[in-house]
Amino acid sequence: MIKDFVIYDAVTAFLTIRKKEVKEYNGNTYISFEFGDTSGRINGVWWEPEAAGIEELAEGDVVKVKGTVGLYRDKPQLKVQRIRRAKEDEYDLADMLPHSKFSRDELESQIKGLIGKVENGFVEKLIKVFFDDKVFLDSYLKASAGKLWHHAYVGGLAEHSVNVTEICLDMARRYDFLDRALLIFGGLFHDMGKMFQYSITSYIDYSDEGRLIGHISQADSMIAQRAAGIESFPSNLLMKLRHLILSHHGQVEFASPVVPQIPEAFILYYADEIDSKMGAIWRIREKTGGSGWSEYVKLINRHLYFGDEK
Repeated sequence: MIKDFVIYDAVTAFLTIRKKEVKEYNGNTYISFEFGDTSGRINGVWWEPEAAGIEELAEGDVVKVKGTVGLYRDKPQLKVQRIRRAKEDEYDLADMLPHSKFSRDELESQIKGLIGKVENGFVEKLIKVFFDDKVFLDSYLKASAGKLWHHAYVGGLAEHSVNVTEICLDMARRYDFLDRALLIFGGLFHDMGKMFQYSITSYIDYSDEGRLIGHISQADSMIAQRAAGIESFPSNLLMKLRHLILSHHGQVEFASPVVPQIPEAFILYYADEIDSKMGAIWRIREKTGGSGWSEYVKLINRHLYFGDEK
């Protein structure tokens, strides 16, 4: 595993090629890589690549790599000596992709528990139209909530959605005018479109649909379509449910088609912000070993401090 690499050690490992660039330096061709596995990522360089490596190796390939771990600009770098595509029986795909700490059955059970708290018959019907669809359920439970930033692993979408829903319900205990059925629906479905935004192969990346349509538009479209199949579904209720999805990024400049304009939409926006930030901070904290300062985090424009070593 990448997390176990030690500077100056010689290693042989099965890794995924996340990025590959053929470059030139002083008239010579070399290849720059980003490798990954379930434990992390590492940059790599192959100074004297074979022609087959230049032409045949591609992003997404799982490869067997032999090399030495060095330092480049104060970060670990794998200097490749030999590399080839791995055979399918040589590695376990589960070692290439990070997974939620919760099993599929645990996530499904948590979702069912939340559905059981819905007290609006139409909202419950709409939720069950989705989750009673086995193809949808399987995709939802497998999907990632991000590429790198937060909950970026198999099962990440379901874990994040359950967390957001629970935070929404915690807030509802303090503000009794909130509609809990709206909050449960918004929590479970606000990021549902990420099932289509990210593709999961040997690593997680944007799909064409994800780049061209986006998860908010995709989710809104699916909700409107499935609600249309429920007899006498109230148009005003559907409008509120769609508003939750369309406004959950909070601000137009953050790719939200509209801003929150009902109380439940404000709660959903802030609950999503809390859990996405905490998910990202947890990941960064793990990289530091749980103490000290992080590297500079560009997405939030600051370093993070996790306290002294215990």
